[in-house]
Amino acid sequence: MTISTASLKPVDKGLGATDGAPARDRRFTLACYATAQLALLGWWLGFHPGLMSPDSVTYVAHVTTGPWVAGQSVAYDALLGLSLKVTGDLSAVTLLQTAAMAAALAHLAGAIRPLGVRGRPLLVAVGCAALSPPLGAFTVSMWKDVPFTVCAVLAAGTAVRLMTRPGARPGGDAAGGVVRGEGRMWYAAGVGGRGRAGRGGGRWAWDPRLFALGAELLGLGLFRNNGFLVALVAAVALVALLAGRPGARRRVAALAAGAVAAPPLLLSVGYPAMGIASPSRSFAYQTVFGDLAVAYGERPHLFDREQRELLAEIAPLDVWRRGATCQTMARVFFDPGFGHARAEQRMSEILELWRGLLGRAPGTILGARICRAALAWQVGPTSGEPGGELYRFSLGDPRLPDGWEGSPAASAMRRRPISEGLLAAGLFALDASTVRQFEWLLWRAPFWCYLTYATAALAWWRTGSRAALAGAAVVAGQQIGVILTNTAPDFRFMVSPILVGVLFVPLLLREAGHLARSDP
Repeated sequence: MTISTASLKPVDKGLGATDGAPARDRRFTLACYATAQLALLGWWLGFHPGLMSPDSVTYVAHVTTGPWVAGQSVAYDALLGLSLKVTGDLSAVTLLQTAAMAAALAHLAGAIRPLGVRGRPLLVAVGCAALSPPLGAFTVSMWKDVPFTVCAVLAAGTAVRLMTRPGARPGGDAAGGVVRGEGRMWYAAGVGGRGRAGRGGGRWAWDPRLFALGAELLGLGLFRNNGFLVALVAAVALVALLAGRPGARRRVAALAAGAVAAPPLLLSVGYPAMGIASPSRSFAYQTVFGDLAVAYGERPHLFDREQRELLAEIAPLDVWRRGATCQTMARVFFDPGFGHARAEQRMSEILELWRGLLGRAPGTILGARICRAALAWQVGPTSGEPGGELYRFSLGDPRLPDGWEGSPAASAMRRRPISEGLLAAGLFALDASTVRQFEWLLWRAPFWCYLTYATAALAWWRTGSRAALAGAAVVAGQQIGVILTNTAPDFRFMVSPILVGVLFVPLLLREAGHLARSDP
């Protein structure tokens, strides 16, 4: 039995009261934003203009000395180019990143609160996320992965909001779905609710949250070229959660399809039309070389003479053996003996070889992929395994190309802390956070992924609400997407699940408390 809230009066004052709720919600969201922004501003003042990496140099080179290649994120390159042109510096981008991340955390906290979580624990969780050395320093790093992460956190918050009953009181139990207990039964009238809103008419046809979700999923692909795969997996999971609500499913599926299709279309047609060169095929398929190295190192008999000659033409066979670690493809792809020009010329044959191995020895290829995705799946550290060292940050000034000394770009990329005290505190905190025993908690995402799933499942089991499951779907998209795309154990690839997991902790504590009190 389901009952639409549109025809119900509140059963009791606690569940139905909404007087002053919008104002309280705005104050709470503003408090979360201010807390996160203040903490992140401290990281920005210390590491001004931001933490740089070799990738940062590549981004800036694209929009200054050229050529501009779409091998990274054209959208992020454009932001850096605009900042250099308008301000003569790059710090505006990292400052904008702190504001965007603070807004994303506040957005997610505001989405979780109507699921029955009190504001104070959520505010503490937001503060912990922003103050955490890995997460705070990441936010002020000049990486395309920062706006990608912002989009993922925003998408998680929007997904939760879409599955939450409108008007649900913060602290109440009626947070979307059927609420079991005390003789009450409320039905979510959000996305996919039955009646006119669920069948295709009504306000959901133009609900701005639907378009916000589409824009956030699109951002995943614009700020990371392979991010559209994460958006695809997340969208499939979200559509599955809307089972029985065909109107809402069609709208979410249509918006997600556009968000997933747009980035590959831009890469193949749009960017070349703008004069931005396409990345080389060998760069785009670099994970394939890692798979081949593992297969050759573990099962050389899978390769016949002609196939070994193909490998040897690209790099000596010793290079393939040395690179046969499943943790990273860097040991083969970036080996001095690897011939990138020859790999580009023979790429069609390399892909044919890879597809053949996938058919003959799928376990070897899948095993290599899962091993390389340990960053997303294995709770414990992999630093003791060949190539398993976790990459965190480049804390010094980046190495600049020849001829850059004295250029405006070189000056813009040098560290110029606004507060030496905050810089010293930040460096101390980062170094202290690298204790190996805490790597699983502070630097790795799997624990937080599983915590998010457990929280969402518990909330669904206890209340019937799918709202938390919707947020978990975005986390699952990134965790599964890493199997398809991961190149090395880089911390930055899995930051959003940590952020979502931290903000789900108050919900987990609340649900666990209700469960404990309900035991006879």
